[in-house]
Amino acid sequence: MYCTVNDVLELIPLQTLISLTQDDPSVHDFDVEIVNSAIKYGSDKIDASIRGRYSLPLPQKVDLLKGYNLDYARYWLYARRPNGGELPEAVKEGKKSAETDLSKISRGEMSLGIEGSKEAVDEPGPWRVKARPRRFGDINR
Repeated sequence: MYCTVNDVLELIPLQTLISLTQDDPSVHDFDVEIVNSAIKYGSDKIDASIRGRYSLPLPQKVDLLKGYNLDYARYWLYARRPNGGELPEAVKEGKKSAETDLSKISRGEMSLGIEGSKEAVDEPGPWRVKARPRRFGDINR
């Protein structure tokens, strides 16, 4: 994960975070598990975007990714409680900006500045093999 619960607290005021996360009206504190779920959502989105360009886990901390993780987490928390209205413009713009930048990173148009990471990283997956066409007729005849 690229950010912490304390980072989210610095971004979202405490009362707002309580209203976004607390399902029990008798409890007057935010739900840490829900905040951690939001952080994990953002972290997973980031990992999915950079996995083809960088080996995970990353060898060093990248502050840029912390901001993207916060943008995704904030969006996830606000989307959880839309209250029948539109999400705040700053929340939508933050997510859109993070998606745009991560797309550029995955295409190699933008770099995280990690040494030795100029080449794309092969992703594990199915093998693709080319074979010559059969010389002899169909076996099922």
